[in-house]
Formats: sequence, C-alpha cells, structure tokens
Amino acid sequence: MIRRKERKESIVPRDHWGPVWMNPVTMMSDMDRLFDDFRTHWESAFLAPRAWSTELTRQPLVDLTDNGKEYVVKAEVPGLNKENLSIEITENSIEISGETNLEKNDEDKEKGYIRRERRYSSFYRSLPLPDAVVTDKADAELKDGVLTVKLPKAKPPEKKSKKVQVK
Repeated sequence: MIRRKERKESIVPRDHWGPVWMNPVTMMSDMDRLFDDFRTHWESAFLAPRAWSTELTRQPLVDLTDNGKEYVVKAEVPGLNKENLSIEITENSIEISGETNLEKNDEDKEKGYIRRERRYSSFYRSLPLPDAVVTDKADAELKDGVLTVKLPKAKPPEKKSKKVQVK
C-alpha cells in the first residue's frame, strides 16, 4: 500500500457531525453571514444616510436625583437658549424638548465659512418619575448649557386606618 504524504487527515472525521449542513461551526458561520446580510439590508433600507444624520433627533444626557423633598433633573443642552426649550411636566413624568435652526444665507461666504455642519438639530427626552410631583411648583433654570429642573414631591395621601372590633 502506498501512502501519500500530501494527504491531510482531520482530527475529527468529516462525517462525525453528520451532513455538512449539520456541522456546528458551519451553522454558526452561516448564521453570522445571515445576520450581516440582514443588518446591511436593514441599514440601507431604513436608516438615513450619513449626510442626514445632523437632522436626526437626539437625546440629551440627563441626571435625575432625589434630595428628599424634591427631584432634580439636570440635562445637557449646549448651545440652546431658553426660548428654544420646552418642558412638560405631568404628575409622574417630565418631557424635555428643544431645537436649534441655523438658516443658510449668502453671508456665510462673507463670514469665512469653509464648511458648516451645524444647521438644524432637535432633541427630545422623556423621564418617568418614581413618585408624584407637584407640577405647579416646578422650577427650571438654564445656565452654561445645563438645564436644571426642580420638581417638589407631592405629599403622599394619608392612609387612614380604623381599628375594627370582632363581635
């Protein structure tokens, strides 16, 4: 019997896992390929091209703290003034939104702009609150690009109890 030196034997026989399509490694590779294809088609069909990304709604970073008597919400809103902000407070949530709109005009060339990407942006953020708040006494302040909203907590309703005698 003549043995070939070039013949490569695998450690696990080829049919050990059954037909080729049943091999776990092949199955994982096929699943990776399917997900990559799906993600590529999904992004091209539903997500905006990079050029439109400046017009997408973003969410500002928010901190929510409880200092005992009130909740304090701090949101990063750089470059916005108070006229462009909207704050809606309900008993159990707060919604913060705003937008900036830089109009394109012929003066841009005169001002030395080579590229101008900051045209329009908007944001929206909704936060549920752990407990009810008094909406009439809420207070908001904008300073150095940070919006601070103070929300006084509502007093919990008194739970009346009555002792009942057994007859």
